[in-house]
Amino acid sequence: MTPYQLMRINELNHWLFNFAPSRLIGRYIYDWQRRHQLRTQSTSTKFFRNLQQLAALEGPLANLTKTGNLSVLVAGCSYGCEAYSLGGFLALRFPRLNWRITAVDISHEALKIADAARYTPQHGLGSPLDNLKKQLEARLFKRSGDEWTVVADIRERVSFAYSDVLSSKFRQFKNYDLVLGQNFMIHMNDASAKSALASLVAAARPGGALFLGGMDLETKTSLLTPHQLIPLDWNIVEIHEDDNMRRLAWPWNYWSLEPIHPRDRDYLTRYSTIFLKP
Repeated sequence: MTPYQLMRINELNHWLFNFAPSRLIGRYIYDWQRRHQLRTQSTSTKFFRNLQQLAALEGPLANLTKTGNLSVLVAGCSYGCEAYSLGGFLALRFPRLNWRITAVDISHEALKIADAARYTPQHGLGSPLDNLKKQLEARLFKRSGDEWTVVADIRERVSFAYSDVLSSKFRQFKNYDLVLGQNFMIHMNDASAKSALASLVAAARPGGALFLGGMDLETKTSLLTPHQLIPLDWNIVEIHEDDNMRRLAWPWNYWSLEPIHPRDRDYLTRYSTIFLKP
């Protein structure tokens, strides 16, 4: 099957399960998959994955960028694509901001790639679809053939280290203005996700923000409630639909993302990915 054929099948799947009657069937399929599929961590990632989410730093989270300094923790950074995407966004949109990003992961192999800061088209580069992605690619990389190298002024502001969010040693990370813990808790059982979430919340300073995309929506509300985080009611639908890879895969994989249900009783907590720490 060619990449084009696979893309068309995924788009058809997405279209089909957006209809209310087929959604019920999709929910049944998804519930079975999340109960029975084997959960394993993944290093799958790419650049500029959710720019809709980062745009909050120019909107309701603008207070974080107005102090002149911004400290960021990216947990589960994989190959560094998310950390560098954020770095490129900050460099482009906030050229006078003094920002630093600390990024951690449990994969030594992934961290080596992140630290080298050299990437190929397999990481989603070379074919930007909109003007912002073109600007980010130009600001973030120096290109030579099919290799993209992160430019020095951004690379020097991003540091990578080994750390496990489930380890007691993770407690060294604290008082960050912004904490990203995305797309790895979905691969955990509820007990591990609960522990990981507690560590992420503890790493953020009071008044800071957390990006928490990629959680199991069926248990998300119960996990978040004890921490009294405030879900941000901002561009929820746009951010939800922008997570294209996970949306296209629903309902066939436990890590996929359901169509949004506007009348859900816990709509804000269930579907928001941006939270404020009181």
